Amino acid sequence: MVNRMKKPLKKSTRETIGFYLFISPFLVGLLLFTLIPMISSLYYSFNKMSILNIANNSQKWVGVTNYVKLFTADTLFVKSIGNTFLYAIVGTLLGIIPALLVSVWLNRKFVANKFVRVLVYLPALIPGVAGALVWLQLFSNDCSLFNTILGLFHIPPIEYLSYDNALWSIMFMNTVTTLGPNMILFIAALQGVPKELLEAAELEGAGPVRRLLTITIPFISPTLFYQLVVGFIGGLQIYTQIVLLTGFGTESTISMAMSVVTNAFNTTGNKTMGYACAQAWVMFVIILLFTGLFFKVINRKVYYGGD
Repeated sequence: MVNRMKKPLKKSTRETIGFYLFISPFLVGLLLFTLIPMISSLYYSFNKMSILNIANNSQKWVGVTNYVKLFTADTLFVKSIGNTFLYAIVGTLLGIIPALLVSVWLNRKFVANKFVRVLVYLPALIPGVAGALVWLQLFSNDCSLFNTILGLFHIPPIEYLSYDNALWSIMFMNTVTTLGPNMILFIAALQGVPKELLEAAELEGAGPVRRLLTITIPFISPTLFYQLVVGFIGGLQIYTQIVLLTGFGTESTISMAMSVVTNAFNTTGNKTMGYACAQAWVMFVIILLFTGLFFKVINRKVYYGGD
């Protein structure tokens, strides 16, 4: 028999095979840790089950009962939706507006400019859990630094983590910790604002506020839009800071993510793993809808250079 030489693969075929080999770890991770869990949780959301039933496959099909119960019988979950939206809306604005104003100020040349930038960014260098524990001491009724300062001016102490004040205290904490990273993004965006336009507006008599609203903000609107979307999505998923500062028992601060985790790992009560999966899917749909709304409505107002 005559040995026939196999034809070598085409260059485009080799490149295609190489491409898929390189991205295969990502695809495997996406399949195992994202797609399969999402599909499984969707199925579990129509079942009555606990986390212990996953291994022995002993769940009970209940249809849309879990979803109906969310909005008709579980007042705590409805409360968590309100808390989460309050935090997402107000927290996002508190994360953007102060960072923008500080960035406009630090974008100017003055003595110790870089030193001030470092000071503003320092809180962001502290890991999230460690930072929350530090803030827990700052908010403590026994040794609160804030109350010590207020005492110097004969102002009564404030219970920062009380029922009425806890959520606002957490917003203040996140405003401080996100000020640095947001400042970096805004300063980078401000470098792209044409100086000749600002100078021309100043010569025409436009004040600082007018120049900020009519020139600066339109030119940095892509960064503003990014901060708005990412901040709002992050606000809807708030969990760690609330748990570390207030625990799971405060109704005034419970969020959707906290409600999901609480019900998912509850093996004794009526709110089981299937019910938590239903909550998680409601949370996912809410995030998806508002993200789409941002891109549909607000993105039209964003100025992308050559538009």
